[in-house]
Amino acid sequence: MSGLPRATIAVVNWNGRHLLEECLPSLAALDYPRADLEWVVIDNGSSDGSCEWLRARWPGVRLVAHGDNRGFAAAANEAAALAGGEVVAFVNNDCRVEATWLRRLVELLVGEGAAAVGSRILDWDGAHVDFDGAAMNFYGHGSHRHRGRPAAAVPVRPPEPALFACGGAMVVDRARFLAGGGFDAEYFAYYEDVDLGWRFWVQGERVLYASEAIAFHRHHGSGMEASRWRTLLERNALASLYKNYDDGNLAVVLPAARALAEARAALAADSEPYRAGMRAFDAALPALASGRAAVQVRRRRPDREIVPLFVEPFRPSAFGRVYWETQRRLVRELGVGRVVGDGAVAAAEGLGDFIDELQGRIEELQNGA
Repeated sequence: MSGLPRATIAVVNWNGRHLLEECLPSLAALDYPRADLEWVVIDNGSSDGSCEWLRARWPGVRLVAHGDNRGFAAAANEAAALAGGEVVAFVNNDCRVEATWLRRLVELLVGEGAAAVGSRILDWDGAHVDFDGAAMNFYGHGSHRHRGRPAAAVPVRPPEPALFACGGAMVVDRARFLAGGGFDAEYFAYYEDVDLGWRFWVQGERVLYASEAIAFHRHHGSGMEASRWRTLLERNALASLYKNYDDGNLAVVLPAARALAEARAALAADSEPYRAGMRAFDAALPALASGRAAVQVRRRRPDREIVPLFVEPFRPSAFGRVYWETQRRLVRELGVGRVVGDGAVAAAEGLGDFIDELQGRIEELQNGA
C-alpha cells in the first residue's frame, strides 16, 4: 500500500503526434504506483495520425477522439469528468516531466488539503525558467515569475501559496475541481488556469506552487496563430476579472482594464486582434453575468486577502514608456489603489525608469547590438 490516491493523467492533443512521442514516455516513467495510475488523452480533431499512432503504440492509454478542436479548457474538463482518479494531473502534450514530478505534487496536494498544486516548468533542455510561480497584473493578465532567467540562478524554495497553477503541468483534487466548475470552457485556451486559480481562492480553496516538481516545456508546440492567441488573451483576461472581483473592486478595475486594452490596440502594429478580443468579451457578457453570479454566490474569501497573491499588480502588458504612462495615469485617476493598496501604487512609481531601460535594451537587440 503506497498511501497515494489513485491519479489520472490527462493530456489534451491537437496534431501533436511528434510531441506525444516525447511526452508519453516521460509519463510512463513516473515513480508513481502503476496500480494507482491511469492515462487519458483527449484528441481535438487531429489530422496528423495522432489517434492511429496512439491506438497502435499506446493501447493502455484511454483515447477519446473528437472530430473538431474543442479547445484545451473543454477537453480538460471532459478528461476530469471521465477520470477514475481522486487526483487529476494535467500535462500539456508539449511537456515532459521528471520521474518524481507526480509524486511530489500529489503528496503536497493531499498533505496540505489544497485544491490544486502547480510545478516548476523549465525550457526543454532545462537551462532556463518558463514558470516559477504565478503572478498577475490588476487587469487580469497572468504571467510567469522569473521567466527566461537561468534555472541555476533561481533556487528551489519551499512550497508556497500561488494565485494559480500553470495548466501545462499541474494537479487538482478532482472533486474540488468539478465542484468549482472546472476550467471555463468558453476560454478555449489561455488564462483558463488563471481564472480557475483565482476562482478557487474566492471560493475559500487554496492553490500551491511546488518548485521541487519539475516539468520541461517545448515552446511553440501548440501551433496557434498569433492573431487568435492575442484575441483570446484579451478576451479571457477581461472575462476573468469580470467574474472574480467583488462588486466594488470590479467597478474600479473594469473601466481601467478596458481603457488599457484600447491603449494596447492603439500602440500595436495590428490592432485588430486586440479589438476582436474586446468585441468577444462584450458579446459574451450575458453568459459571463451568469458565470459571475455563480462565482460570487460561493465567495468565502474577500478580495483584500487575494490581491497580495497577484505579486506583480502593475506589470505592464505592453512595452514602452507611452503605455506605462497611460497605465500610471489610469491607476491614479480611477483609484486603483483602493483595490491593490496605496502602498503598491507608490512602490510602482519607480518602474518608469526600468521600463525605459528595458525598452532601450529591446531596441538594441532588435538592431543587432
